[in-house]
Amino acid sequence: MLYSHENIKLIDHLKGVLNIGVDVYKNKKKLLFPFEKKHIEVALKNMLFFHDLGKSTAFFQQYLKESIENEEISVSKDLRKHSLISALYAGLKTYKDTNSKILSLIVFESIKKHHGNLEDFDSAIFIEDEHLKKIWDNLNFKDLNIKNEIKYFEIKDYIDFLYDLDEQSFKDEYYFILNFFFSILTYSDKTEVIFHKKIKNIYFSDVKNFVNKYKAIKFKNVVSNELNELRESAYLESFTNLNDAKIFSLNLPTGIGKTLNAFNLAFNSLNSQYNKIIYALPYTSIVDQTAKIAVEMLKINELVPENYLTVHHHLSEIEYKNNDDFYKGEKAQFLIENWDKPLIITTFWQLFNSIITNQNLTLRKFHNISNSIIILDEIQTLPYIYWNLIKDIFEKITKIFNIKIIIMTATMPFIFKEDKINIFPLINDKKKYFSKFSRYKISKINNLNTIYLEDISEIALKDLKENPQKDFLFVFNTIKSSTEFFKLLKENINEKITYLSTNITPIERLERINYIKTSKKRKIVVSTQLIEAGVDIDLDVIYRDLAPLDNIIQTAGRCNRNNKNQMGLLKLFSLKRNKSSKKEDFEYIYKKVVLIPTKEVLRDIEIIYEKDLLEYLEIYYKKIHNNMSTDMSKKILENIKKLNYDKIYKNFNLIENTLSVSIFIEKDEKASKILKVFKNILSINDFYKRKESFLKIKKEFYDYTISLIITKENFNSIKNFEEYGNIKILTKEMIDLYYDKNIGFINKSNEFII
Repeated sequence: MLYSHENIKLIDHLKGVLNIGVDVYKNKKKLLFPFEKKHIEVALKNMLFFHDLGKSTAFFQQYLKESIENEEISVSKDLRKHSLISALYAGLKTYKDTNSKILSLIVFESIKKHHGNLEDFDSAIFIEDEHLKKIWDNLNFKDLNIKNEIKYFEIKDYIDFLYDLDEQSFKDEYYFILNFFFSILTYSDKTEVIFHKKIKNIYFSDVKNFVNKYKAIKFKNVVSNELNELRESAYLESFTNLNDAKIFSLNLPTGIGKTLNAFNLAFNSLNSQYNKIIYALPYTSIVDQTAKIAVEMLKINELVPENYLTVHHHLSEIEYKNNDDFYKGEKAQFLIENWDKPLIITTFWQLFNSIITNQNLTLRKFHNISNSIIILDEIQTLPYIYWNLIKDIFEKITKIFNIKIIIMTATMPFIFKEDKINIFPLINDKKKYFSKFSRYKISKINNLNTIYLEDISEIALKDLKENPQKDFLFVFNTIKSSTEFFKLLKENINEKITYLSTNITPIERLERINYIKTSKKRKIVVSTQLIEAGVDIDLDVIYRDLAPLDNIIQTAGRCNRNNKNQMGLLKLFSLKRNKSSKKEDFEYIYKKVVLIPTKEVLRDIEIIYEKDLLEYLEIYYKKIHNNMSTDMSKKILENIKKLNYDKIYKNFNLIENTLSVSIFIEKDEKASKILKVFKNILSINDFYKRKESFLKIKKEFYDYTISLIITKENFNSIKNFEEYGNIKILTKEMIDLYYDKNIGFINKSNEFII
């Protein structure tokens, strides 16, 4: 008897993977592949059924037996390998069955790397065949009931055939189709091993009035005013303009209700061709806020949220409910990462790293992007170096995989022209809405000439004392400046000051944000730019260190958010911490390509009113577009066309790579209990059991964990911390030395946001 895994017969596994994968493909609608449909189906079946053919050798069977019984492995690595021979067989068979070089290559690459990550084309077709003949002669076609008509010399010829393929002739569609095949294979393979069947999911039906019903109940007591009438006008106008286009824009001011608007558009677009909504946002904090709205909406519409909704980011709760089944730990993690449910709320990182990558783990859900409505909220946060790349990819995937995309922002960058050709605007006259919003104005301190921390603190203290009835927010670009400013305020005023930055544990940040939102007392808040990340608070006066114009406007969105009678004010300044500082603070964080246009736009203007922002934003984005480098986008697009997966992965980084360390803060009794469980988990020898156990406490563990960028200055202070599993531990005995109850982790070098 041949086995694929412990207690799983090889023939059962191959048939199971085939059935799951074919079922996945049959549920896809209106895919636009440049191949005949019958050839796609043949290629897919060959890939799925023959992906583990190499496991039929006596070499692999002996290796599997010894592994299960914890015996010393007697079979060499070269002889027990199974993916390459499986890939060569299935690839050649596909070429014989379809006469398609590309489908043959797609099947070959998908199987060859189905246990790893996709690689550059040259590496993929580089084949060491020293042991190939021995493995080939050992394949057991008979016990698998496979009628083999392929000879070994044909396999050798096929290797030469692969070498002769010219990547210069490839089309960029091939990259997306290879992703699709690879995704179905890895998804089906792992699903069969873990569950031995496809997990069935519920889909939405009769959802056209979901948001209308939610609004009617949620806002039944809301008083009608100009702002609410404007919100309803935008809601109805965008719905009226929804059509058969593939890419839409929803460009409206902050606070007009874009989230509900987008949900309404998406639910009304679901039909037999579109069965999933993927709502992507830049930050985990706003993912969780949006998920709360979705949960409320589902409950009001008498649906069980857990059956329909997956929330996916690196701090998500590791639990998965599916009808009567409930999973925790590794099975739950696997299911969350698959995106099978009809409503996914996730981060930009998760979405784009499922499309522009070579990684097995993230590509596994790629097939579930097809036939979806993708909502992209706050798209202006995407790095400008990728604008051309994103534009090109959106245009491709919407056509190939039958996808609709709704792009939402208050500050629309020049990724697309809103010309009803590249992208269809859902609002006919956005100026009408922007011009009605006059909640705040932006002024400049010292005409944006350099100002020092002691000077800005003097100005702020005077303002605080003269306006005792107003709430204040002070936003800095670096943690160092924010903590020093906090201390200066604390020394001079006898009021509660709330501090926010990534120096504070996530659980404390959430508590402080809730205090700001609910307290009836006067609020004074000092923060880093994390306040821009969709933190839903409302204050009267904001001081903001210089930043790119779209960041300034995001911060201004926390000012007089609900359009109270008195206009809010954002005061902009350009900070250098002290006279010995080498640079102004903004230079540590932002690039010149966005700062220079900001300064040029603001240079001759004393005050900007919110109603005029659209005009200035268009000038700002045009300047960026005219001056930005498109080299990185071109490089990645070129590698997409040539199927150079390693190079794609290395060049696409939504989050800049920095050397950092995670520090667990044992600051209270709950943290101590979590730490004790964590240490016990690390003592488990079995890797899979250890991982399974950690996933069950992962969210709670990271509630007490901060990330610190490593510098020469702070390395010495943390090198003596206890370390468990690459996590530094700030123990309760050392808390007073390194963790301040107001400003969090005491860092020797706080130049950067962490």
